[in-house]
Amino acid sequence: MSKRTNTEHKLKHVKVYDQLYELIQNGTFPPGSRLPSETALSAQLDVSRMTLRKALALLQEDGRTKNIQGVGHFVCSQDEAAPVAKVCSEAARHPVYAYCTEHLDSVETAFRIEPPTRSISDALKQYTPAVVIADRWYKHEGAPLAYSLSFLPIGVIGDHKIDLNDPQQLSDYLEHGCYAEKNQCKRICSYSTAGNFTALTYTLSEQNSFLLVQEAIFDENSQVLVSSKHYIPSELFKIEISL
Repeated sequence: MSKRTNTEHKLKHVKVYDQLYELIQNGTFPPGSRLPSETALSAQLDVSRMTLRKALALLQEDGRTKNIQGVGHFVCSQDEAAPVAKVCSEAARHPVYAYCTEHLDSVETAFRIEPPTRSISDALKQYTPAVVIADRWYKHEGAPLAYSLSFLPIGVIGDHKIDLNDPQQLSDYLEHGCYAEKNQCKRICSYSTAGNFTALTYTLSEQNSFLLVQEAIFDENSQVLVSSKHYIPSELFKIEISL
């Protein structure tokens, strides 16, 4: 597991993702249309093809585009962009602890406060003047094995009296508190190759293959408290289903 630097350079693909997301949402690239070739699109956006491919991977992950091998990238229709999800009405458990086969003994947490992008506002399904963006790297004996990225409306921080001067309070809420209030959650499980570059600071999987759990946690008024993406290396995940 190797730690990486030059975070600002790594985040360029997120800015490209935001640009493409906006172009899809405003109809510049309507549902069913084919995106320009990677060569043309990278030139249009003035980025490398590697940066563009990372942005496209995130769009695919979110169900906004699909890639047809040898043909190109296409914008998904609204039906295609809304896969079947599992709604958990029982007390849920954090997906990384529930689905990772390795024992995780520590969590490294970082957070920042930013104005929400359009994609974040869409995920939260509400207006918020600012959003708390939290990164968590889950470790076993110091080695990072899984990663979570979460977005919280700034109002949730005040409503739950989370003191951001003490990052442990934010971590406790994300790891346990948001699951312990009889809240409902929606989870979508899919495959992803974006875990390593999304996690930024660490390489998590040499195979670059991940289970992705996209999760929204709702309060009793069906307002989103937390929207998250959880990445677990495919060699470390297991889901048990009782019917």
